Amino acid sequence: MFYKRFKTIGLIIVAVALATFLISWRFLEADSERADRKLVYSRIRSFPIEIYTIGTLDAAHSHMVSSSIRSDDVKIIDLVDDGTHVDNGDLLVKLDSTQFEEKVLRLRGEVAALTAAVKASEQMLEWEKNNVAGEIKNGEFQLKIARLDLKKLVQGDAPHEIAQREEAVNAAKDKKDQYVRYLEDLDELKRQGYNYPEEIKTARKKLAEFQGNYQSALEKLKTYRDHIFPLLKEMAMAKVEKAKQDLIQIQKLGASRIAQAMSDLEAVRAKFTSAEKALRQAKTDLEKTTITAPFAGIAILYETYRNGEKRKPRVGDLAIQNQPILYLPDISQMLVKTRVREIDLHKIAIDQKALVTVDAYPDKRYKGRISFIGSLASGHPASRSSEKFFGVNVWLNDQDTRMRPGMTARVSILADNVKNVLTLPVQAIFKETDHSYCYLYKGGWFKKTLIGTGRHNADYIEVLSGLDENEAVSLVKPDPDKILSVDS
Repeated sequence: MFYKRFKTIGLIIVAVALATFLISWRFLEADSERADRKLVYSRIRSFPIEIYTIGTLDAAHSHMVSSSIRSDDVKIIDLVDDGTHVDNGDLLVKLDSTQFEEKVLRLRGEVAALTAAVKASEQMLEWEKNNVAGEIKNGEFQLKIARLDLKKLVQGDAPHEIAQREEAVNAAKDKKDQYVRYLEDLDELKRQGYNYPEEIKTARKKLAEFQGNYQSALEKLKTYRDHIFPLLKEMAMAKVEKAKQDLIQIQKLGASRIAQAMSDLEAVRAKFTSAEKALRQAKTDLEKTTITAPFAGIAILYETYRNGEKRKPRVGDLAIQNQPILYLPDISQMLVKTRVREIDLHKIAIDQKALVTVDAYPDKRYKGRISFIGSLASGHPASRSSEKFFGVNVWLNDQDTRMRPGMTARVSILADNVKNVLTLPVQAIFKETDHSYCYLYKGGWFKKTLIGTGRHNADYIEVLSGLDENEAVSLVKPDPDKILSVDS
């Protein structure tokens, strides 16, 4: 009884094992066939859309150090070592200051001498002003005197002199008339019989004398009034006119002398201003011979053409104005300078998040954000294609003191997150003109099927129409005799 039951159970186990084997073999055969034919299935997936680009690290803030002295004859006498970490205020470059020290000393002497010259010219100007003012005052006084002399002559001396002469004429006339009447009286007595011959003779003699005096006084009056007074008046008026002309001349010459003194003063002041400006410039140039770090960073000597060869600067080189000597990046804040393709420009925006890896430290990932997007497209310098690129800066939120400008950085910008959509691997999509196809697997045959596609990344693409979930498609183009037809 037990044996029969065991036999029955054994047969059942063998039958189940055989059935399991047959089923497994069928499916393994099918899977093998599908694997050989490189089949994949349409699946519901979520995937990120990322933009990958390569750029270089750079400091967010940097300073190019060069000589700003307006001279190409200044030598470097001290120079920080290449790659040195420096703090704010540390010495970067020391230029030969000998010529500027000598120039400062010389110009200080010139400024001191010109300061004294300015004071002397100012004193000379004031002296000229005072002197001219005195001369003008004296000229005005002489004109006043001449005018007073004229007035005195016309209104005082001349009328008085004429009056005196008229009085003398009148007195002489009275004397003359007196003796005329006296002789007339003597003649009347003579006619009456009283004859006084001696008295008449004496009276006639006196009359002749007074007649002469009268004529003389009358002549003197006429001479003064008609000749002497007009001449004296003309002379006095001439003195007034001369005093006027002298005053005008004094004013003109005085103004000229003051103007000359002012011109001399301005000339000396101009020389003083020029010398003072030159002294300030020399002091500034002297200060510029010592170049210190404006902030902490790494001193990187700048390689350029010097004396016919491309090399970094060294002690003894001439510091040509504005020629870079060293580059000072502030590594406390770094960014990546990169570029994105024109076709990806619509996918990015300012402050968009990004992940950065640096080739020198591949195990470390740094968070960042887009801080700048260029406005002008340009071709890639290493590519001959016509594809356009836009410059992009990615600001690093994370900092690492090991970072150095110029390191290669790889940037991943998260453009979108596609959630729970029907997808295929991008290799399963084939393009013909403006249409997308896939090769749908059906029982050993392939059907060329038109599908609609949407968003994609480097691995997967969104299927909008033409397929259902879990349908098998080929990753490679099948043989033509295995393709059934084309959906349209």
